[in-house]
Parts: sequence; C-alpha cells; structure tokens
Amino acid sequence: MNAIRIALVLCAALIATACLPVTTKSPIGSTQGLVMDQLVLGTWKGTAGTETVPSYFHFLPGKEGTIMAIVVTPANQQDDGGWGAFALQTVLLGANHFMNAQEVSDNGKVASGATAERTTPLLYKMIDGKMVLYMLDEKDTAAAIKAGKIAGTVEPGDYGDVSITADPAALDAFMQTPEGLALFKEPFATLTRAD
Repeated sequence: MNAIRIALVLCAALIATACLPVTTKSPIGSTQGLVMDQLVLGTWKGTAGTETVPSYFHFLPGKEGTIMAIVVTPANQQDDGGWGAFALQTVLLGANHFMNAQEVSDNGKVASGATAERTTPLLYKMIDGKMVLYMLDEKDTAAAIKAGKIAGTVEPGDYGDVSITADPAALDAFMQTPEGLALFKEPFATLTRAD
C-alpha cells in the first residue's frame, strides 16, 4: 500500500491526486496545552472516505502527552495492504475535541518532506461509543483564507495545497468560532472499538 492510501485511511490526508489535505503551521489548541485524550486510546476499526475495506487504528500512549497511531489495512483483492504511523496531539478547545496528526512512517519508510513537516488538524466527536472524524474542507478553507478570515496560503490550480499559517493564538480563537467549526464538514470516518 502506498503513502497516499495509508494517509487516506487515517485522516484522508492524501487523495488520489496526491494533494495534501488542509494543514496548519501550528497545532490547533497549542495555546491551551495539548494533552492525551484517554478516550481515544485503544484499538478501533473503520473505513475512511470511499474505502470499503476496514482498517485497524491502534492508538497508543506516546511521550510527553502524544499519541502514536498505527494504522493497519489488511491485504485484499484490490490492494496489498499496508501500515502507517502517525504522531497525534489532542486538545479540548472550548467544547470541541481536536486532533493534530503528523505522518511518521509509511510501511516502515520514515516520512519526510511536506507530510512529515505539516500538521493535519481533525475535529473528532465521541457519539454513541463511536469516534467520528472530520477534516477541514479544502474549498471552504481556501475561501476563508482568500477572504482574509484566517491567515494562510492557497497554491494555484485545482489541486493546490491549502495551509493555514495563522499564529497559534489567532488559530485557536478562529477554531472556536461557528465560522471556524463550519469548515469541518461531513464526517470522513467513523470508527468503532475493535473486539
């Protein structure tokens, strides 16, 4: 399984066009203090995006309040399977739970370049024992940046990268507003605890 598919499984971080998801210069919630959310820990099972083969998400306690996520997708008729590792930070900002993800490894290869340097923010909710994950909508976030509602960059073209570059205080303040929260649209993954 290549890096594009592994990242899609965890956080839809890459799509088939190899375009990165919306990233942030700073983790969401860094002004509040990032902590490990104990409710996330454990093994979860689910699919992301248009995937039909379930993957296993192992959330393990890491160093200094971080969480290591190991995502394993079994081989099937369409894919050889694979695994990826991500360093996560979680935070409660206002009444909302955010997760900041950085790729560490894809099938044992150390992540480098943009995928290792950028933070992909996620909004997550615990609903009826399930963990529901939301990503920033690329088009709406690009529109918010272009309108000056939040500092960032939008590369040209249909698949140009979108990155929020606001300082930590401005980022955290914006993500607590209805306008900021509205950028996290439809859920892209719903996970259930594995038996």
